[in-house]
Amino acid sequence: KYTMKQRRRIFVLLAALVLGSLLFMAIFLFASTGTPWGSASIDEVVGGVAEQRAAFLEEHPDVDFGEENEINVLVLGLDARKGMNEPHCDAIHMFTIDVEDWTIDITSVPRGTYAYIPPGTYAETEYYIANACAFAGLEYGIEQIEKVVGVKADYYVTAGFSQVLGIVRLFDLPATETLQFLRHRQGYAIGDPQRSHNQAVFMKDLIIGQLDRFRGDFGSSMVYVLFTMVNTDMDFATGKAILDGMLESGIDQRPDDIRLYMRPYYETVDYHFDPETSPEELEKRLE
Repeated sequence: KYTMKQRRRIFVLLAALVLGSLLFMAIFLFASTGTPWGSASIDEVVGGVAEQRAAFLEEHPDVDFGEENEINVLVLGLDARKGMNEPHCDAIHMFTIDVEDWTIDITSVPRGTYAYIPPGTYAETEYYIANACAFAGLEYGIEQIEKVVGVKADYYVTAGFSQVLGIVRLFDLPATETLQFLRHRQGYAIGDPQRSHNQAVFMKDLIIGQLDRFRGDFGSSMVYVLFTMVNTDMDFATGKAILDGMLESGIDQRPDDIRLYMRPYYETVDYHFDPETSPEELEKRLE
């Protein structure tokens, strides 16, 4: 019964209340304990990753994790809304972080990439990787993504619609327009592969343009708020150590060391999100 405009206002209000509550809790915890919820050096993180890999390789010797000095973090955007138990993997990006040279490779996989799914009550035309997560479970979907990318993830990070909207608002970006840009595909000749590349370009731009805030107004409390807004099997100390390493390396000042790839390969164009012009550009493409 609500109009679209009313729904957006209600959603924004609810999101603000949730974010405010998380921030208050984080500040309270930080003030009470005086510690950033545990800490670790990057050497300790690398050692922990090596132990995890060794234990996994004992049972799966043919798995490839890549180089010892690299940490693979699979970032997934899910079409999850409240009450959904089988979300699709709509945005798929493997971050490979070199913790010696401090470079980042982002390998994107279009959601429509073919993936085998165990037989069920769905058509063969639905055998693509986003559906692997929904029809056979997130764990199975991640396994299929790893096969396409060529390396196994050390950690995964997932976020649904509301989580992404909350995160972009913390970075002072317009939530609705940003999500429209990240989800749009109809206006491109190759469709989904261009959308997937747009998402990778957006995340690279976010690192270049926003990482410096963690040296200033984004203290440990805000870092913890961001951490609690996603789902991950990475502990906070590990994430904070990687973030600190990125800050110390000045990766945001070295854009050429953030490299974008796609599996399988498609010819794409770099489109950058601009809050002032992107909504108008999207309208043109939709027309």
